[in-house]
Amino acid sequence: MKDALNFTLWNDDSRSTVMTNISTILFNAYSGEREIDITIKPHSRAKTTSQRGWFHKLCSIFGDELGLTQGQVKDIAKAQILGWRHVKVGGVDIVVPDGSSEDLSRLEYSEMIEALYRLAAESGVALPSPEFRQMNYGGDNG
Repeated sequence: MKDALNFTLWNDDSRSTVMTNISTILFNAYSGEREIDITIKPHSRAKTTSQRGWFHKLCSIFGDELGLTQGQVKDIAKAQILGWRHVKVGGVDIVVPDGSSEDLSRLEYSEMIEALYRLAAESGVALPSPEFRQMNYGGDNG
């Protein structure tokens, strides 16, 4: 059996199919010789390509205003949501964001974008509005 299997219940029709699949997997794969965990959690929507692209554009604009790279601004924004941690590299203590933005849900990614807007405003930098994004870049509001 694979290490992890994921099923999403998105409507009543899927519920029956998913329950059948889970029952079949448990019946066929669980021999009683090893323990397994079953986790049920609310579904979270994945961040979108448009959302990621807009975040990187904002990091670039903010970085240009402050003389920072897009990557530096991205790390600062990530740390607003994920926090900071210390790592040792060659005996040197380096502070980095405590996690990856890849693991953020769509909502958490939106919160990171909002944190970037706050940081920019506190630094006296005006970033383009989400409405500007819609008019010029298209995409969703996620």
